[in-house]
Amino acid sequence: MPNRLLLLFLLLPALSRAQTQPGSADSLRLEGKYQAANEAISAFQFDAALRLLSECYIRKPKEVAYLLKIGYCHSQLGRYPDARLFYEAALKEDTANATALSALGQLYEQQDNYHQAQAYFARLIHIDSTNSYYYKRSARLYLKQGDATRALLAYLSAHTLNGTDIEVITQLSSLYLAMEDTSYAGRFIDEGLRLAPNNIRLLQAQARLLHKTKQHSAVAATVQRTLALGDSSSYYSMLLGVALLHLDSTQAAIRHLQSIVARKEDNEHTHHYLGLAYRKLGHLDESAAHLNLALDKAISPKAGDYYYELGQVLDLQGQLRPAIDAYTKALDFGAGAEARYFLARAADRYFKDKTIALQHYQRYLASDDTAFREYCSQRSRELKEALHFQQ
Repeated sequence: MPNRLLLLFLLLPALSRAQTQPGSADSLRLEGKYQAANEAISAFQFDAALRLLSECYIRKPKEVAYLLKIGYCHSQLGRYPDARLFYEAALKEDTANATALSALGQLYEQQDNYHQAQAYFARLIHIDSTNSYYYKRSARLYLKQGDATRALLAYLSAHTLNGTDIEVITQLSSLYLAMEDTSYAGRFIDEGLRLAPNNIRLLQAQARLLHKTKQHSAVAATVQRTLALGDSSSYYSMLLGVALLHLDSTQAAIRHLQSIVARKEDNEHTHHYLGLAYRKLGHLDESAAHLNLALDKAISPKAGDYYYELGQVLDLQGQLRPAIDAYTKALDFGAGAEARYFLARAADRYFKDKTIALQHYQRYLASDDTAFREYCSQRSRELKEALHFQQ
């Protein structure tokens, strides 16, 4: 049916050259058909609208309004090649038609052809550089292409032209947060929340900013507010759990983190923080289990941290051999000198051959870390003396 209808649109104008005169009975009938098509569109009856528009198109095949409506109906029905055909036909009649240019940009964006979509919004900006919407759409396309710098510049242009666009303010907040520019991020978040105090996305951005600046009590209050407004994001539930953990509300933190697991939305970070929470309560078996789950799910560069923390839990349990293995893995994954210190301590207690512990103490001393330097220096001297008398 769609192909037959498209063929009808394309061929019948060549078969019928009758032109309507303004004010004539034929013109009035045509206007009635067009209005009926618009009513069908308003009722989401796009196939019915196309049947009515076909009669209009037959009479006036170069009428831009008809071409745009036909393109729109095809786009709503998912017939993107047909939609493009009619929007491009409209552009042939009116090369600066904003509706056609914007629609073509959106069609190419829907098909992930961001470069081509960008070209259409660039044309729109060239036609009207005072329209904030064009900059906003262009910025979104830059983001989808991974060009955060150009996206930022385009969003700033959009904001200059329209300082009350909440979407633009939210995106600027997120971009500055990603750039670790907490000052500008905070400025835009505050500006946005003055305009829309209950905007969940802005409150989420505020929670991320507060988390970055370690304002844990404020993080908890902000996330609890978003949850009350209907936010169900597992990431922000986790952020609340982390804040509660920092505030020593460990049981409450575990409840929030376990709710994420119950919804099957858990990831490595959920289990990492559960591991820390259970360790804080002295529940070492549960702590080790969650840290192992964090390692099973790990896709971030934090595996070294998880192995280090697992080593500490095993160390506390007196499982020195597994703890040594965990510390060693932590160092393999880039953990800091602190892991070397705890590895040296565990090796010192586990191995009869003290040369192993001595090597680790000396490797710690060769690092820039100073937290355990005094102990490691003293213990190295003791081991060297003991090894000397064993010769």
